[in-house]
Amino acid sequence: MKTNRIFASPSGSIVLLFVLIVLVAFVQEASAQLVNGRFTTSVYTFEKFDTVNVSRSYLRAFQSAYLDVAQNDFSLHTHLQVAGTVRKTLDEEPDFRAYYLYARMKQIAKVIDLSLGRVPYYAGVGSGTLDGGLVRANLAGSAIRLALYGGARVPEDLTLSGWKSVDRNFVVGGQVLVTSLENARIGLSYVNKQRERLPYWTERPDSVYNPVSVYVIPNNLKEQYISADADYTLSQTRFYGRYDFDANSSETSRGQFRISHSLSEAVILTGDFIHRAPRVAYNSFFAAFATSSIDEFEAGVDYRFDPVWRVFGRGALVQYDDENSARFTVGVAQTFGGLTYRGGTGYAGELHSISVYGAYPLLDRTLTPNASLSFGSYRLSKDAPEDNALALAVGATYRPLPVLSIDLQLQDVSNKVLDSDIRFFGKVNFWFAERMSIFE
Repeated sequence: MKTNRIFASPSGSIVLLFVLIVLVAFVQEASAQLVNGRFTTSVYTFEKFDTVNVSRSYLRAFQSAYLDVAQNDFSLHTHLQVAGTVRKTLDEEPDFRAYYLYARMKQIAKVIDLSLGRVPYYAGVGSGTLDGGLVRANLAGSAIRLALYGGARVPEDLTLSGWKSVDRNFVVGGQVLVTSLENARIGLSYVNKQRERLPYWTERPDSVYNPVSVYVIPNNLKEQYISADADYTLSQTRFYGRYDFDANSSETSRGQFRISHSLSEAVILTGDFIHRAPRVAYNSFFAAFATSSIDEFEAGVDYRFDPVWRVFGRGALVQYDDENSARFTVGVAQTFGGLTYRGGTGYAGELHSISVYGAYPLLDRTLTPNASLSFGSYRLSKDAPEDNALALAVGATYRPLPVLSIDLQLQDVSNKVLDSDIRFFGKVNFWFAERMSIFE
């Protein structure tokens, strides 16, 4: 007997379990359900050059649904999307994506929250989405917070088709947060990810250099990191530090230290140091190449001279193996707009850009026109020719009802490749919240 692929896969099993939990939870208690969510419909038009001087206009449409249903300590959470091109090629099919789809039970034994399904997780060095489970526990009066998660890795196209083998496509990890120390937070986290690479046939020489067909099963792509971070506030100064260790390659992946000091309510000084190594999956093709880390030193100041006005500046030095580059940003911003200048020199290329944006509500905030303009002058190296780019966007947000908004925007970009690339974006949002008694 042929079995439906979605329920034969690991991810399909999660969906089936998700449905069973829903039925059991709602039948057990017949209290009211709180239903809230958002429907978003978007369209985006663009021009595509299939061959030289031959182009076609396309319209891409998206429909997203965010839905949360809660009953006592039990809740359901979904974010689904379907997309398609109105003018499409013959072999194109609509895209369906499940960003998350999970059930949560809170306050189990008054300390544990359990989530099952396609669950998003954010726990220190580990972040993403998995088809499995997430457990969060508050211990010692919430002085210690524990998170544990594990399951199948979500397919890259975010469908529900799943994987053939969970042992070759999984993610497990966790985090411990300690907040018992005054004005301090200390975290330890771990993540282990593996993704299967599809096998393939190829030709390889034998002992006498004759080509023979070989079935190759590549090793899994692996990522395994251990991380520690700490946050401490002393009077008007805040300190933050983080260290990530790549357990597969036995090398430092990231080191960071940040200090923020409030000279007054109006002036804040910041300083950052970040050490980064390329985050390349173990056993991947790119892991065979020699890589080097970079170090960044950045300092900044924010000055708020009015309840709605502030000026800011940032400057950074980036160190490579044998080269350096610098970048800097200065600007002024207020509630309804801002002006920013950005620049860069050195090994990373030269850049000088200025951008201005604004949005102002009219008709008792029913209509909010907006506009932005950016101009950039850049060169990839000191000896390269200088190129320019201009980007313009004009639009408006119309909200006739508190639960309904309509966004329209016209975009135009010109650079050395295109004299004018005009695009249109439109979006309709509808929010809702209802208290229902379906099972009473």
